[in-house]
Amino acid sequence: MLSTRAAFVLRVHACLLFFVSVAFILQPLKMVHTLGFPSASLSDELSWTLRGLGILLLAPALLAPLVAAFAGERGLRQACAGMGFITALLSGWLLLSPGSWSSAKVITVALTVIITGGYFFALKGRRRNR
Repeated sequence: MLSTRAAFVLRVHACLLFFVSVAFILQPLKMVHTLGFPSASLSDELSWTLRGLGILLLAPALLAPLVAAFAGERGLRQACAGMGFITALLSGWLLLSPGSWSSAKVITVALTVIITGGYFFALKGRRRNR
């Protein structure tokens, strides 16, 4: 059961990360504006930084489905624990980020909280102690 749930959450999260990374690469300033950051903070430097972030997000987006497909139970547990912790930190970072609250920001925070819960729910499915 752990393997099925963990693999599912990893694949769903990888899909979301892929679309976010592509959006950051193609339209970084539009993404920042959509998330409610002030217009005064938009610059060319921020645009290039966000494109770099999008490229960095491609790594977990492409590796998570491979882990889901080929890792054993222990590897899935470790991947879910790591990604769950990182996603929980991302949720907190988004909650504390400056800027106005837009519907896109609320949806993004809700999705990261749901994905975090999915990771920890998948880890709860472990039947034996190790």
